[in-house]
Amino acid sequence: METMLSLNEIAILPARNSRVRSRKDIDPYDLDGKLPLFVAPMTCILNDKNIDIFEDSFAKPIIPVDYFSPEYGMLPYNGSWKALTLDQFIYWFSNENAKKHEKYNILIDCANGHMNILYELVKKTKKSYGDDLCIMIGNIANPETYLDCCKAGVDYVRVGIGGGSGCTTSVLTGVHASMHYLLSHINTIKKQLLSQDKFTTKVVADGGIDTIAKVIKCLALGADHVMMGKMFAYCEEAGELCNDKIHKQYYGQSSHMGQLDRFGKVVSQPEGTVLQIVSKYTLDQLLYEIESALRSAMSYCDCVTLGEFIGNVKICKQSINEFVQYEK
Repeated sequence: METMLSLNEIAILPARNSRVRSRKDIDPYDLDGKLPLFVAPMTCILNDKNIDIFEDSFAKPIIPVDYFSPEYGMLPYNGSWKALTLDQFIYWFSNENAKKHEKYNILIDCANGHMNILYELVKKTKKSYGDDLCIMIGNIANPETYLDCCKAGVDYVRVGIGGGSGCTTSVLTGVHASMHYLLSHINTIKKQLLSQDKFTTKVVADGGIDTIAKVIKCLALGADHVMMGKMFAYCEEAGELCNDKIHKQYYGQSSHMGQLDRFGKVVSQPEGTVLQIVSKYTLDQLLYEIESALRSAMSYCDCVTLGEFIGNVKICKQSINEFVQYEK
């Protein structure tokens, strides 16, 4: 039986030598000119007052299900990411109600990314819409499911179940795989496929990533992007001013509050908690700190581009005592 390590039980080993003389030489941006970060499609973070602010930042927000529009309201054509339920995705794309020759970035937002119907739908809709339709699915917690994503033509897959601070799925069901376990095994599969010149789905680490170091560790383990909720929830732009402090309720989309936001009622057993938090920083401050730390980590590892860094650096195990020793 394999032991699953937490992100706190691993560390990145720097390269023996680095050709990087200045962090200014580092390119920490992806092909879209953004940092490799998704803002989770959570109604407790994104709303009609701040969505434009997040869109204009170096992160990629995903508009939550049923937010800013009626149940089957307008879809964004401008490259924005939009979350849809499985039924909504079938209505728009499987039934071909969405316009052709427009660019769509769609997350099929369902908790169980292991369902066969997801892969059948992706194959079908990709034939109709081709590269105009970019599809993210998830979440998965079995590395072998990544192969099914690649075969079906899934563009992005969210990896991780039950790791989020507002999620109680693992507590209630016992279903879980650590982020280190998932990303390291998926990275092995990805490299094998790339060596055979086969299509690979991009990996989005999702859940429990609550420090900048964990963001960078996920990238080092092979995640192409990292999705975060709580770290973005701490941004002033995601809260409301009250008694000179910006407060926020933070909760997962499967929680009681999350279901009320999405459906107007509780439709299934809630799997999540509600936390009261106070903002700590602005969105620009958070993104600047992540970018600076990523540039530094890449320079230590002799990596100039994200492609050189992601999944290609040395990872070592460390004891919790060693982690506590340097954690400030």
